[in-house]
Order: sequence, then C-alpha cells, then structure tokens
Amino acid sequence: MKSKRILFAAVLLSLYGLSVQAQLNTEAFDAYIKAQYERFELPAISVAIVKDGGVILTSNYGKRSEKGDKAPDQNTLFGIASLSKAFTAASIGMLVDEGKLSWDDKVIDHLPWFEMYDSNVTQQITIEDLLCHRSGLITFDGDLLWYGSTYTREEAVRRIRYRAPTYAFREEFGYQNLMFMTAGEVIEEVSGKTWDAFVKERILDPLRMNRTTSSFETFSTDFNVAKPHLQGKEIFMLSYDNSGATAALNSSTGDMSKWIQFWLNRGIVGEDTLLSEAAVKKIWTLHTPLGLGDFDAENGIDNKGYGQGWFLMDYNGKKVMHHGGGLPGYISKLAIVPEENLGIIVLTNDMTSVPTLLMYAAIDAATGKEYSKWSDRFYAFKTAAAQSEAERDAKRLEGRKEDPLLLPLEDYLGTYADEMYGEARVSLGEEGLILSLLPAKELFTGKMSVWNDHAFRFEVNDPFLPYGIATFKVERDVVQGFTIELPNYDFHFDKLNFVRK
Repeated sequence: MKSKRILFAAVLLSLYGLSVQAQLNTEAFDAYIKAQYERFELPAISVAIVKDGGVILTSNYGKRSEKGDKAPDQNTLFGIASLSKAFTAASIGMLVDEGKLSWDDKVIDHLPWFEMYDSNVTQQITIEDLLCHRSGLITFDGDLLWYGSTYTREEAVRRIRYRAPTYAFREEFGYQNLMFMTAGEVIEEVSGKTWDAFVKERILDPLRMNRTTSSFETFSTDFNVAKPHLQGKEIFMLSYDNSGATAALNSSTGDMSKWIQFWLNRGIVGEDTLLSEAAVKKIWTLHTPLGLGDFDAENGIDNKGYGQGWFLMDYNGKKVMHHGGGLPGYISKLAIVPEENLGIIVLTNDMTSVPTLLMYAAIDAATGKEYSKWSDRFYAFKTAAAQSEAERDAKRLEGRKEDPLLLPLEDYLGTYADEMYGEARVSLGEEGLILSLLPAKELFTGKMSVWNDHAFRFEVNDPFLPYGIATFKVERDVVQGFTIELPNYDFHFDKLNFVRK
C-alpha cells in the first residue's frame, strides 16, 4: 500500500507540472568534498549547501594557517573578493526601490566628475551599464589602479578616463572592477553613506551576517581567519579596502548561507522585503551575453551571460545564478538554482578551481545526476595550466641576451610617469638599479638585473606575480621611457607606458 501511495503522489505531481526532487546524499557528497581537498592539496576549504530553506551540509577541512592546527568552521573568515559585486547590485536595487535612483540614470547625473576616455561614453553610460560589464574596456583593465595601491576609491575611478577602450560601448563583455567601484561611489553620493556603511546597515545587519566585514583591519586581526596561501604556502595578507564595491568583503560560509537564502526568498527576510521582486528580476536578467565554448557544449550549458553582479547560465535545463571571487590566496564560488531551491557556497584559501568543480558537482548531485566526473575534468585543467605556465617561463628565458647593449647605469635613473597609473622611479642602490612603481611601491619595488638590450629583469615583492622585464626606449643614447612585460592573467602591465619626466 505504501509503495502505491508514493506512486500515486508522483503521478499527481507529474499531472500538475511538478517534479519529484532528488535528494542530495549529504554523507556521500561530504566525502567527495574531502577527496577534492586532498587531491588538490588545499590548505583549507569551507563549504555549505542550502536546500529547501535550510543548510543541509557544512564541510570544513584543513588548517586555517601554517602556524596552527585549527580547522576552519562555518564562522571562519575568507576573502570573498568579487562575491562583493552582488551586494553592490542589491544596494543599487534598494535605492531604485526607494525612488532615489533609476537603472537608466546617467552616471554623471550623480557623479558630475565621472569621466571615461570617450566623451560620448561619458555622456551615455548608465547605472545599469556599470553593473553588467559592457563599458568597452577589456577584462581587468585598470585593476592596477587599486591593487596594492595607495589610491583612494574615488581617485582610482577618476584615473580610468586615461584608458582608451578596446571595444565599442555596449558591444562586448569586458569584466570591469572599476565600473563596480564607480557604482560604489554612486551609492555613497545618493545615500549619504559609504558603500561599506550602506551594505552593513541595509544588508548585513538585517540578515544577521555578523561575521562579514569590509574592513581589512577587522579581517586581518580576527581570531578565526583562513590565511591566504599560494601553492600551499602561506603569504602575507594584503588590504583590499580601496577596491570597495567590487571586492572588499570578507565572509564565512555561515554568513553566506544567509545571503543565499535571502536570494532564494526573493529579497525577503522574515516579514521584511529588503529588495523588491522587480529588483531581483532585473538583477537576474541577462544583460550582456557571453559566447559558448567547447566546455559549454560538452556539459549541457545552452546559453550564458551576465546580469548585474551575477553570471547567469542554463545548465541542463536549470537556470543557474553564480559568481566567483578571486584574489591572491583566496578563491570562492557561490551558485543558486532557484528551481531546485538550492544554493552552494565554497570558500578556499589558495588558487584553485575546486570551488567551480564543486558548483557543478553539487548541482548534479542535487538533481540526481552522476557528479564524480568533475574531479578528473578539473584536475586535467590544473595539470594543463601548470604545463602551460612552465612552457611560458622557459620561453621567457630564451629571450635573455648574454652581451646586451647598455648605457651607463646612471643614464637610466630618474622619475617616469604613465598617464593613467602614475609615477615610477629608477634609483641606484648598493647592489645596482632598483625599480619602484610608486602607487604600489610596497608590492612593486625590486632589484633590476641586466636582461637584454636596454632591458632589465626586476623582481616584485608580490608572491602572486612572476618577475617583470622593463625595456627602456632609447633614442640617440638618451633614455625616453620604458614599458613592462610581466605575464599574468589579472593585471595589464603591458598597457603601461612610462615616459621620463
């Protein structure tokens, strides 16, 4: 009789267009998480899965730091980097709900000082444009303005006017942190509160996300922090306070589970509507499409793009809202599947693809699909990336010249300036020339050694980046300036052009 009742219920659900929800085997999936932590040799990992209104799984493995033996827990803080963007989009949505902003408002209506390289773009760019990566600038362009620099948020935004766009306005996707920082400045101008204060008062406090902070001082001195690592080795903590609305938040899986539930509840917390259904729909609507690649075609992704503070995709017939966060020593991933009333947050403290691996695996597990395949797939990505990097390093070494053409070292000394980035200085130390990029001199100061004709290799203090090569432009034995070759996936050193002052 019991089996007949179950069958009858399933038939009724089918008749009314409903589906029988697959049950995620939390014990098996926890073991899977542990296996990835071990296989990818992570220092620490913290994971939470939200399903049907509650947290059904928390997994925490590893050590928070090299010096201690304490494992992370649901309250351990990690840098969440670009997961901050959804908080910015929600904040804009709240101001729209209050009638203080419109998505179609021009940025200069609220920030008269704001300026892009193209005056026509300056006049046209809207609040919506800021949040969906279609400014015309390429991915990560201008990020050197805030990374490790002494520039304030406003000053970094003001300097973007010197960067020429690569694409036509609104024609191509270019992931843009400076545009989200601009949105943070709009929030401050319209609300009279800093982005940090607005997010705390309007989001963190109502959701009781008491562990989440945008303050580096609070984050770096907290007793329960996962320290950043590179290739398994702990590195120093760096302040990202000046990144503001694009990457400044630090949080835990416990707090981020509340954030997931906020979105699954369509902006409602208890009996309070913090964000309207219209705003949620706007934020989760695709604004900037992205092309599909081989990975997508092979793995059930039919279309994808960017909303406002969220990536969007259709994965095996399910709409998925997701975003990653990455800074040196931290990688995170958050994904929500509204149709399944499902969300997952993965926080790690090393550079790894495991958070994305677990996103796909968790969605498959929750929908009754085989998910073990993702481990081998992403481990192959890791192996290929390591090989590619080794080949790149070997090729760079081939460019070194044994007997290069040089002027006397004193001829290279002086102060140089890049119009967007600011000043650099070449000085003479006890062991030779020293190059310092002054806006971020704590990170980008290093000794120079002869490399090629009028070119010098220089080391940086940042363990995240390889060595750079500064090539000086010389005309009639007079040094005019220099450019930098420093290959990496995040910062466009190659776009800097330092001219001698």
